[in-house]
Amino acid sequence: MKKHGLLAALLICAFISATAAPGDLARLVRTKLSAGDLLSGEAAVEDYKKQNGVDKEYLDALGWLARGAELLRQNEKAAAYVAELRREIKEEKADLLGAWGAAIEVEGKLRAAREGRDKAVKFLNEELARAKDTALRSRISKNINQLSMEGRAAPKLGVTDFIGPKPPEFAELKGKPVLLFFWAHWCGDCRAQAASLGNVYQKYRAQGLTVMAPTRFYGTGAQSKTATPAEEKAHMEKVLAESYPGLAGISVPIDTETMVRYGVSATPTFALVDRKGIVRFYTPTRLSEAELSRWIEKLLAEKP
Repeated sequence: MKKHGLLAALLICAFISATAAPGDLARLVRTKLSAGDLLSGEAAVEDYKKQNGVDKEYLDALGWLARGAELLRQNEKAAAYVAELRREIKEEKADLLGAWGAAIEVEGKLRAAREGRDKAVKFLNEELARAKDTALRSRISKNINQLSMEGRAAPKLGVTDFIGPKPPEFAELKGKPVLLFFWAHWCGDCRAQAASLGNVYQKYRAQGLTVMAPTRFYGTGAQSKTATPAEEKAHMEKVLAESYPGLAGISVPIDTETMVRYGVSATPTFALVDRKGIVRFYTPTRLSEAELSRWIEKLLAEKP
């Protein structure tokens, strides 16, 4: 009897752990997807809908299911989730930007797989033209850039406001490879990148590498407190000095449209521009020092 009682208790615990409490559904789905377990994520979302109906939490989790299904190449399921999101969310809403953005992102990827890159980019550009929120616009631009930025001239950087020396135009940098490090002062992954990025800059600057670190105002300063642009800029300078000593002296353009244009919905984001001003590498992720070095050495080896 004791064995049966223990088994029953374990089954109950397993059921409880697999059932999302309010506020935990998206987290549970992400955890399941990180293990490649789409089916468990679907079951949790289905159970939640039966108990709570369609609400923000359900739609956020549905957006994660769409992303997970597409990542796992289960495109029919991904398309079905996108269709449901489109039915439930008719227009851009401030409290549903995550789910709305997921629907656009996944549909773009599905169109690329089904109809080709050009039609996917056309769809995403149409969505970008309608989008209002800065983070949403950046997210859509990221997806456009992942499909089309490499091999094209680097988009212009806004240079109205900046930290350090005035950012040069790409035309002034012809003959030199340029590494763009898009960051945010509050970003932990950006700070984790600081040592390797500083090493790379110090290693290759004598060979002509230019590094710039574009960012934008987020409206916050120290301890995430609301800040004026002047206060936030002062905080950025403090963060740069304390956390990025290897990048001392580089240009730091501060411009929202630059961040949108380069699709910086995730920080850090990297773009590597060759001697002719063409983007050769673009990724919205952290990079190892070895990977950064590999790409930079490849461009340095090319003739001016």
